[in-house]
Amino acid sequence: MIFITNLEHYRIFYTTAKEQNFSKAASSLFITQPSVSHAIKQLETQLGVSLFVRHSKGVFLTTEGNVLYSYIKQAFAHIETGERHLQSLKALESGSITIASSDSICKHYLLPRVPSFLKRWPKLDIKFQHGSTPDIMKKLEQGRIDIGIVHLPINEKDVEITPFTSTTCLFCASPTYKTLHNGTHSLTELTRYPLVSFSAGSSTRSFLERLFQQQGQTFSPELEVGSIELLIECAKLGMGIGFVAKELIKKELEQGELVEIPVDIAIPPREIALITKKAAPLSITARRFYSHLLAN
Repeated sequence: MIFITNLEHYRIFYTTAKEQNFSKAASSLFITQPSVSHAIKQLETQLGVSLFVRHSKGVFLTTEGNVLYSYIKQAFAHIETGERHLQSLKALESGSITIASSDSICKHYLLPRVPSFLKRWPKLDIKFQHGSTPDIMKKLEQGRIDIGIVHLPINEKDVEITPFTSTTCLFCASPTYKTLHNGTHSLTELTRYPLVSFSAGSSTRSFLERLFQQQGQTFSPELEVGSIELLIECAKLGMGIGFVAKELIKKELEQGELVEIPVDIAIPPREIALITKKAAPLSITARRFYSHLLAN
């Protein structure tokens, strides 16, 4: 098997075959004619065939030269296409970003920022995926997404974490929980009522488990759900006490469908962060969208 280590020889061959003249090829490549002749001679020696037949007005390809040219032409066409594509990416005229978050983060914190981005770069394609924090971490590790948006904390050494925003969470229930509407209540009191939460392993569930543990209590929900929308609906129907970001139930609180249940401890804000893989630099398109999220 023969390996050609000098791609420049093929570029000279390709240009000479197109120009059918050593002098024109040299002029097109900004090199001397002897350099063209030398490169072609080296290529012919390495391949063990004659590639050109010389005549008074220039050169033309031999049978073997034509076979090689049919492949080299395709190769350089792909290279030129790749270069044009890269230029389009640099100008943000093409490209795609895949980003993953929970449904609630996507609806309330991600989607509102997308229209202004697409207004400026309408030819870019943004793909959305959803899942729990563990799901998103796995997708990032496997290279299936460019950017993840998750609640903190997370423990992953191979992930780059950039603060994005924060939320204020509260306990809430339907107006039927009259005894809890006034005054402040301990977490111990709340454990006497049905609690609605996400399943074990979710970031919200882990947050609540730590919060209750700090008060010497065990967080044990009677009802587990898979989405924030379902949790809110369960709370509105009086099926239990939910724990939700205040921003997500603003309408329900204003309309009296849900009421806040005050507690006697300060609930720390929940931090939301952008995560990317340390070992995988973002593409030009993804980097631009990443910057847009942080700036807006």
